[in-house]
Amino acid sequence: MMKLYQGKHQKWLVFAVTGMANLVVSFSINSLILALPLLEKEFGVSQSAVSWLAMVYSLIPCCTLLIFGRSAELFGYKRQFQAGFLFFGAVCLAAPLLSHNIAMLIFFRCLQGLGYSIMISITQAIVSRSFPENERGKALGINSVFVSVGLAAGPTVGGFLLMFFSWRALFYFNIPFCLLGFWATRRFLPADNPSETGHGTMDITGALLLAFFAGALVIGLNFGSTWGFTSARFLGCMTAGALGLCLFIWRETIAAFPLMQLHLFRNKTFSLANAVCMISYLVQQLITFLMPYYLINTLLLNSGAAGLIMLASPILMMASSPAGGIICDKKGTRLPAGLGLALICIGCLTMVLFAGTAALGTAIGILMLAGAGNGFSVSSINTAIMGAAPAEYAGTASGMLATMRNFGQTLGVLFGAVIFSLRQPVYRLLPEQKASLFAQRDTFLFGLLMIVIAMVLVWLLPRESRPKPETGNAL
Repeated sequence: MMKLYQGKHQKWLVFAVTGMANLVVSFSINSLILALPLLEKEFGVSQSAVSWLAMVYSLIPCCTLLIFGRSAELFGYKRQFQAGFLFFGAVCLAAPLLSHNIAMLIFFRCLQGLGYSIMISITQAIVSRSFPENERGKALGINSVFVSVGLAAGPTVGGFLLMFFSWRALFYFNIPFCLLGFWATRRFLPADNPSETGHGTMDITGALLLAFFAGALVIGLNFGSTWGFTSARFLGCMTAGALGLCLFIWRETIAAFPLMQLHLFRNKTFSLANAVCMISYLVQQLITFLMPYYLINTLLLNSGAAGLIMLASPILMMASSPAGGIICDKKGTRLPAGLGLALICIGCLTMVLFAGTAALGTAIGILMLAGAGNGFSVSSINTAIMGAAPAEYAGTASGMLATMRNFGQTLGVLFGAVIFSLRQPVYRLLPEQKASLFAQRDTFLFGLLMIVIAMVLVWLLPRESRPKPETGNAL
């Protein structure tokens, strides 16, 4: 079993190793997006073809995070984490060398998404298993800082790499961090054995049904506005997704060794916190998706200035995530989660109320509120999810948390794009800038509604007693 480090400095090395994984995969989320116009010209393909590079990086984890969360329980966390760093680094080396056409690059981007799943499916579990309960919120909060650093570095560092080198540098940039992460994992991560529930086999049938459900849902929503929401292709994807979900749930109820432990959802805290997690990331990514349109198309800023302003959100998230974790350790989940969601709610409400005016201060204020709000809420909700699951199911809980986060981010972009594009024609009689502003207002109104739902779910969370300090070995 994975043991707690007794030394103060030693146990924080565990957190640093998992943070390295968060940094690498988060950087790769947004960095390649800046290169899409360049790739479109270099390979001579359409915009819809290069858009798959962005979509598959989120689609593959949606299908595989739970699978790798379960595999860590079967074969060990340290072994899987080492393999993840090596695999991700190898893909980042091979992709620029072997991608002579867009199809090959999309293939390697799929493999990169697979490497994302191998590591991120268990980062929360490793941190949770390595820290006592009274320090867990702080550790998970600080670990989230690396996600913010990676997301912030994506467009900024990525922009400089594209300016002085080429899109290939976006892949090569990750290799030293992967090698460092592999060495640090091997050197500092405590040895572990598969948990007591780690016997049996992988539920392959369940894994395929989950991948079928996630793939049909994401592809249908992504192309819905192009196909038409009443088209046979869109309705077929939605029907296939619903059927896949029903079959997956049925399979998990009869499987001897299920991929997802459905009985965990009998725990009110676990089920509600996962729902809040997904909604929180949905709104966060919706804001991140919409704000560049506001800054560039409405305020007429150049991409460099817009990129610097966009840093306001991850910087505030970096500052507030540890604070949210510390409050969670002392006061429980409801206070920091409710405070964070309230800040995001104020940000969305600001955009709704001031939709008729274009102001730089409004944009900066919304980004700051969203960043601070996500910092407070995410760290505490993560702690609630991991704390609600029995220790022997830490891998499954971590995979579920990562799946909810990834689904939320994916749905945030999809809903943001769909609502924004559908509402613009409604205001076609207005000047173009006004039409864009009001379409953004309507999209933020959807985000506001989702945050209100999340706040109600947080209020329904069971009250917690203040955790007591732990000593000795975990598990």
